[in-house]
Amino acid sequence: MAVQVPSRQLFIDGEWREPILKKRLPIINPATEEIIGNIPAATAEDVELAVAAARRALSRNKGKDWATAPGSARAKYLRAIAAKVTERKTELAKLEAIDCGKPLDEAVWDIEDVAGCFEYYADLAEGLDAKQKAPVSLPMETFKSYVLKEPIGVVGLITPWNYPLLMATWKVAPSLAAGCAAILKPSELASITCLELAEVCREVGLPPGVLNILTGLGPEAGAPLASHPDVDKIAFTGSSATGSKIMAAAAQMVKPVSLELGGKSPIIVFEDVDLDKAAEWTAFGCFWTNGQICSATSRLIVHLFLEDIISHS
Repeated sequence: MAVQVPSRQLFIDGEWREPILKKRLPIINPATEEIIGNIPAATAEDVELAVAAARRALSRNKGKDWATAPGSARAKYLRAIAAKVTERKTELAKLEAIDCGKPLDEAVWDIEDVAGCFEYYADLAEGLDAKQKAPVSLPMETFKSYVLKEPIGVVGLITPWNYPLLMATWKVAPSLAAGCAAILKPSELASITCLELAEVCREVGLPPGVLNILTGLGPEAGAPLASHPDVDKIAFTGSSATGSKIMAAAAQMVKPVSLELGGKSPIIVFEDVDLDKAAEWTAFGCFWTNGQICSATSRLIVHLFLEDIISHS
């Protein structure tokens, strides 16, 4: 699986920028434990630059360049990103596989889902235009009421290592579709493809500051992002312990958060089930992505009717 790991910097304000403290972290291939490259390590100083860039992106041209632009305009960028991801699918899948350790076939499916996700939110961005200023019926004719959908502002997105680019996309794509400016902090354990997403955005001409990508350690880059007063919302996927810290930091400013933390997802087996299929899908769900997934079906909740059948089979 020969693939060259690109050497990248932080992506801030539409440009590659060396970390202010010039720190870098090794990239370790989990299959061989070999160092195959390195990534930039952002600190609080770089977070300040990224937040300022995101703020400028929202206010540029009085918001008309992004935040208040028609959803159809943002959709064009999302579709262009999807097309570029599809164009680079083979390369991105190989990078994903050597970075996070998953089988190449699974990595290919993930990259296909990345493109599909950007396409999906492009459709939703276009749909926002029809919903703007939708009238609300009121019992009194002397009053008028409308629904106005607005982006929340600057969002901080912190993502895990098991689906590096896909889970980042689940946060990035809806943020951009809504007209927000985003700062993505992927896991330091698997950041290669997220930095390549930055290159894709640069190539399609995404306005500067709309998406900024900071790689680095949680305490040095993630924590300053989560607690920054000019970040309007945090979305985080990861451990319950880190999620608790993010919620506590956000609470000081009454900042909204979206948290997806840990989890053990059961398979529910009803009495009328095809047991062979239930066994097949349970094994599939449990060992998919090497079992390193929050929705791994490592628990079963089985109908009492099946107890004797299972115990004697």
